Amino acid sequence: MERVARFYQLLAELRRGVGGPRCLGGCTGRMKWPERGLYFFFEPGEMRPDFTTARVVRVGTHAVSRGSRTTLWSRLRAHRGNANGAGHHRGSIFRLHVGAALIRKSGDSLIFQSWGKGSSGSPQIRASEAPLEKMVSEHIGKMSVLWISVEDEAGPESDRAYLERNAIALLTGADSPSKNWLGSHSVREEIRESGLWNLDHVGGHCDPGLFDALERSVANTIQLHRTV
Repeated sequence: MERVARFYQLLAELRRGVGGPRCLGGCTGRMKWPERGLYFFFEPGEMRPDFTTARVVRVGTHAVSRGSRTTLWSRLRAHRGNANGAGHHRGSIFRLHVGAALIRKSGDSLIFQSWGKGSSGSPQIRASEAPLEKMVSEHIGKMSVLWISVEDEAGPESDRAYLERNAIALLTGADSPSKNWLGSHSVREEIRESGLWNLDHVGGHCDPGLFDALERSVANTIQLHRTV
């Protein structure tokens, strides 16, 4: 657990250096975001065993396919949804997981058989899903996000992909979620057991080099923040 403690120490340095996390629901593209980076989500009520440190509930990045041009903000915006609460879960696996957990938690009060089906939805299907998309936007919008700048080339061997993969592996099951955590209602065992809104890399091997790489990225992000 010393490795997990070191991880959160680095996040504490990052918090201080960038002025704390941002509530996703209040974020816009006009804020200063790095073009590429890694993000960490925190969910209201989800704390580490010390009851003072917020625990990470999702780690993510973008542009891990060679040639991808997606940016950090475009990925965060896809997770957040639109300012009016609308969203598109087929463009955000995070939204899909949250919506599926909301459905399962509700029992029979929420019935959306089309949720997560197909890569697109007809206008009629999208309209029928709109109330749940809004619920997802409300839930994710209350989360806060920390980010680090990692301006490397897109691809599966990028530094961002390395950091994401190893951070998820490290945090798998590191801290127990609260009894009220929505992820406990997920249809996916990986989410329920790991305490993370992640599937890929859950339960994987964490390379010891993660900490040197993360320390460099945190220091670089803080330096960039101070010069903006």
